[in-house]
Amino acid sequence: MKWARIFAAVGLLALAGCADDTPKTYPVSGKVTLVGGPEKLAGHHIEAALDGEPTVRASGVIGPDGAFTLETLHNGKILKGAREGTYQARIVPADEDENGKKLKKPPINPKHLKFETSGLSFRVPADSDLALELLPR
Repeated sequence: MKWARIFAAVGLLALAGCADDTPKTYPVSGKVTLVGGPEKLAGHHIEAALDGEPTVRASGVIGPDGAFTLETLHNGKILKGAREGTYQARIVPADEDENGKKLKKPPINPKHLKFETSGLSFRVPADSDLALELLPR
């Protein structure tokens, strides 16, 4: 009987150690547009940092029509969406697209490259798709 209790206690501790620490995420998608210009942002990235926890980030690749979907990297796993909260966003230029084709620098105002100055923010969960407008260079 004593051994049964010990094995039961060890089993419970093992189960407690295996608890899933994956945070809840919510779907986030939207569109980035350049004020007064055609879409020239395809292949570049949008990155968002959670207010109060700036190491929590979500990001996505901007498509040919300006559309994006955010994903979060957590403990080596890619999670669809982003954790709940308010985010500051920025544009991260890419050197190449997914096929290795060299990309031109995005024709956006440099203020959109930094969280502190971008003017891009949103709340998760969102009621609808995000619409983010960027100023041209």
